[in-house]
Amino acid sequence: MTTPLVVQVETEPTATSEVNITLTTSITTTPEVASSPPSIKPLKILLIGPTVFKLPLQGYGGTEALLLSLASEFQKAGHQVTVVAPEGSILPEGVTLFPVPLRCSEEEAFSKYRSILTEFDITHDHTFESWAYLESVGIDPPLPIIKTHHTDPSIWASPPPVPHPCLVGISTDHARRLSLAYQVATRRVYDGIDLSFYSPPPEGSKRNGRLLWLGRYTPEKDPLSAMQLAKRLRIPLDCYGDIEIVSDPAYIDRCRAEADGLIVRWYPGVTREKTVELYRTYRALLYTPIWEEPFGLVICESQACGLPVLTLDRGSMKELVAHGVSGYVCDDISGLEKVLKEGCLAHLKGEAIVANAQKFSKENMAEAYLNLFGQIMRREMW
Repeated sequence: MTTPLVVQVETEPTATSEVNITLTTSITTTPEVASSPPSIKPLKILLIGPTVFKLPLQGYGGTEALLLSLASEFQKAGHQVTVVAPEGSILPEGVTLFPVPLRCSEEEAFSKYRSILTEFDITHDHTFESWAYLESVGIDPPLPIIKTHHTDPSIWASPPPVPHPCLVGISTDHARRLSLAYQVATRRVYDGIDLSFYSPPPEGSKRNGRLLWLGRYTPEKDPLSAMQLAKRLRIPLDCYGDIEIVSDPAYIDRCRAEADGLIVRWYPGVTREKTVELYRTYRALLYTPIWEEPFGLVICESQACGLPVLTLDRGSMKELVAHGVSGYVCDDISGLEKVLKEGCLAHLKGEAIVANAQKFSKENMAEAYLNLFGQIMRREMW
């Protein structure tokens, strides 16, 4: 008979905490606050990103935005930073580009940077397939590779082929699911945003009466449910979504057909500058994922701009949204319908919405990773 898993959280994690989740018959998550990480010597850090987009992006691309933030923050902290990214990428001043062909396979990119992995104190991998682990197989001590997993655990059929993969999830829920899926210890570091870019509108600004949906037009994000809810309640909704990188083009056609042009309006993706304008203008963000959302940069960006969030209890949503303070996290669509019918949005205060997002800053994210880098340099692998 399998012993049931028990989760004991000794203190409430903060955004600057990194949480160590170790899978045994009893799981203990003990946050270690990284507000003052042990000082470490200047490091040579290699950041490996996807090959899909050049940096910086004009529109959608959460992982790419995080890469740029981390590169900038690590460089400002005195470290020597190199980023593997597509040719033609423009990086922050002082950061070195290791170019690979745009939209080449991750295996091809690995064949190009593989020979330089031993030149770095830390390799921080943000790719999907994580080929860098292969260079560490059978090596003692192993290469200092830390892997941030940005999507669902199902993307891998098995854990990395190394004793200590130094795996990181991007929310507590996500880290727990990674640990259960791969049977390995997993740390948590929240993603972070640029709070100087995502900020509230000037005092006295008026918001329109429409709801906003923003993301990728994909089934797991389920914009169709948001559209159908808006039409049922006759509450205006505008949808903006990326249409360049999608798994099911036919789904985009379904979303476009659902929009009637009056209650529900459909738009393609927009620039990051435009998203800030949207966040500062609309009544609330309506976000209806059906998968277990690992994080959700849109959720944090919108709150930083004073926009409340109406969402479903999927994955990390309860960690990112303070229920009844910065938005509402409901069990199902009928719960969201009740919130809208009863006018609950009127009870939320802009200052509290913005305050909830302050925890998820790029500075806090970089600080937590530097703390983990220090542990790896001390051979405290996980």
